[in-house]
Amino acid sequence: MKMFQKKFSSKRGVLFTIAYSLVMAAGIAAIVFNPTNVVLYIAVALCLFGLVFHLTAKKRVRKSIIKTLSKMNPEEYCCTIYKKRIEIETIIKPKEEISEKKESEEKDTEEDEAELKEPTPIKSVFKFKDDLLNFSEDNISLYIVYNRQQIYCFPKRCLSEEVQEKVRSYLTEMTKEEFV
Repeated sequence: MKMFQKKFSSKRGVLFTIAYSLVMAAGIAAIVFNPTNVVLYIAVALCLFGLVFHLTAKKRVRKSIIKTLSKMNPEEYCCTIYKKRIEIETIIKPKEEISEKKESEEKDTEEDEAELKEPTPIKSVFKFKDDLLNFSEDNISLYIVYNRQQIYCFPKRCLSEEVQEKVRSYLTEMTKEEFV
């Protein structure tokens, strides 16, 4: 998560930090020349609040995502890499604990519940050169980022060194940007 935030939101973050700082500095300078203007004090306070809120946003987002993920059931993934596309199949498992129903409930409800207990596969297909894919890695995982919003993480502990090298070299080649 930190890698994703550092790579994709750092430029915008720097611009916001500079903007808040400049407006706050201008407000402080204006207060020095006109200390009786209450609006300037309010503007500086709002800029300070905005700057602190912005600087702590990454940490709050990470906590929120981790909290949400901890409530979810574990999912299984199957990734197949072809010459021109990647297929990632997500198998969503049902909640392990389903409250017991009363004996008086209808049979249809029981059939619906039985359908929910089956794992639901979802297939995502990403085409190289057509979809906005980025590839990166750190010490722990290999990452595919789709459209700067969706992250697929491949833990290195689950891949042999040989597979890691093949995936790394192929995805680096296929996701590199071509400038025309």
